[in-house]
Amino acid sequence: MKHTSLKLAGTALAIAATAFTARADFTLTPNVSAYGYVSALAGFNQYGSNGVNSDTSLDVNAAKLGFALNFAPVTAKISIYNTPDSGIDLLEANFTYDIGQGWSFTGGRFQSWLGYEPFDVPNCNFITNGAADMSNLIPNFHNGVHIDYAFAKNTVGVAVVDSIYNNDINRYATDSGYDSITSYKPYRGDGKLSDGYGVEAHYGYDDGSLSIGVTAAYQNTRPSTDNTNVAYLYTHRNIYIGDIWAQYIIAQKTTIAAEFYYKSSKDDIWPDRTEYYGLVSVKQQITDQFSLAARFSTGNSKWDYTGSGNANFWKVSVTPAFAVTKNLVIAGEINFANYNDNWKNTIGNGKSSNTFAGVLACFHF
Repeated sequence: MKHTSLKLAGTALAIAATAFTARADFTLTPNVSAYGYVSALAGFNQYGSNGVNSDTSLDVNAAKLGFALNFAPVTAKISIYNTPDSGIDLLEANFTYDIGQGWSFTGGRFQSWLGYEPFDVPNCNFITNGAADMSNLIPNFHNGVHIDYAFAKNTVGVAVVDSIYNNDINRYATDSGYDSITSYKPYRGDGKLSDGYGVEAHYGYDDGSLSIGVTAAYQNTRPSTDNTNVAYLYTHRNIYIGDIWAQYIIAQKTTIAAEFYYKSSKDDIWPDRTEYYGLVSVKQQITDQFSLAARFSTGNSKWDYTGSGNANFWKVSVTPAFAVTKNLVIAGEINFANYNDNWKNTIGNGKSSNTFAGVLACFHF
């Protein structure tokens, strides 16, 4: 559901002709089609309210080019993805074999089922992700296999992957100070099983109006044998995740959605950590070309050291969007985020709030 061509909240996440529309492949041959997009973002952040701590940006924030192959009963996808921060990544590289009678098997690099909001820009209702202030809480792509069974309006699936989260994300401390995390790739798993594995189980329901997604995940991580590098000693933990979301479309004009995401990390060295995140959103299609969306999201991260830590935020976002053509979208967003003291220095640039305003243009096919 969420992660089909991206973190897609069911096949009806975006109503036809809305501002952020679903993918429409460009046919190259009877068996090969291309898809992709490029988006540019002009943004402004104001940290705090004194007008001093601010920054602006103007850049191509994401670009993707993919190819879909259809040689039934086998289909395949391969795509590359680029952002200013991560460079070029091999995003999708997988094949699916339709076994028949509702069963299918997929292997390669594919997207996680976890999360409601889309990964790909053209399918998003907002410029920013609601969980953006909890960096890397919701995973993206990983390597492995999954098997799915579809019946009536339901789907169930189980995936075994190299990792739910790329373990390098937790590689901070070394004997000499802080380790560089340039090796971390946010759009893939860790590419190995020697340090553990991940499992996802998913249930989805979609009747065209009502869509529901329920996913449970577990990451097993084995202790490191590299005693010369303290960084590895700080990376390994068992992680338990639960995610549930629901979306309802009224009269093909109004989309209401809610999500709750929970994560628990267990480790022998770092303190145990529990995190949750949730959102409620509504999108109204005002005309065939113009839509307006609003979202409230909040998150909390709690851990125990000698004392305790508790970091939380809440965020309100509003996005108007206009479909200039079926392939070109112009959208704006303004949001306000509030952080408590434990988080303001991490994600608030030392301030307890952040106001963002941005305009995005996205060409997709």
